[in-house]
Amino acid sequence: MKSDKLFIASAIMSLACHADTTNFFTNVTNLWFQGDKTTVLAIAEQRLGANTNDIAGLILKYEFQLEFLEMSSISNSAQRVLNVGATITSTNFAQVFPNYIENIHAALIFLPHYTPAEILEDKPKALIPHKPLVATDIIKALQDDGFFQ
Repeated sequence: MKSDKLFIASAIMSLACHADTTNFFTNVTNLWFQGDKTTVLAIAEQRLGANTNDIAGLILKYEFQLEFLEMSSISNSAQRVLNVGATITSTNFAQVFPNYIENIHAALIFLPHYTPAEILEDKPKALIPHKPLVATDIIKALQDDGFFQ
């Protein structure tokens, strides 16, 4: 019980530290690479709690669902990213968003062919650290456009 409270307090402190927007890109990509993907999801959820159309939150939530093969949620999250992303016209984002759209469409085409056995086999791979965030370029573009200021 005491260790559970310590873990929760540690997670909250980590979230507070990493929610800093002065270098959002570095924070989330480092967390993801270190394998702390649940904190990245918590940051996404926090952003979406403040604004349901927050593109960074939508992208990070989609990436988490894709990484952990949350099959029942992926297509809805992907559609939200596509819809909200289409409304953003900032320079850097608009330049890289078409490539991200292609990644989303490829995932949506591939995922229905995943068998339940393959999903069970691949889900634990999401916990492996030192894997880069697929959305690195698009999160960097948002930061370069001043989205997190």
